Amino acid sequence: MATATKKAHPATSSAHNGRVVSKTASLTFLTYRDNLGGYHWEIADETGKSHIQSASFVSHDRAVRAAREVYEGARSASFQPAAAEKPQTVAM
Repeated sequence: MATATKKAHPATSSAHNGRVVSKTASLTFLTYRDNLGGYHWEIADETGKSHIQSASFVSHDRAVRAAREVYEGARSASFQPAAAEKPQTVAM
């Protein structure tokens, strides 16, 4: 039987609601270990509200490396607020 996991820090989870933030938000990358032993990274704002969470990684080092790749890659990312005409699916 599956059990729910609880995060090791008090940040609250949030679903994306399409809201555009008008001011520059102060965001922080955090890493944590869940109750099943997996490591995750997330991006939280100054209130501790979580805006995105990663999948599980087998080690803290891998979670940190993945968070750093997202952080560094975001500097060159373009912003396209228009929704795609056709839904896109990603094979996993």
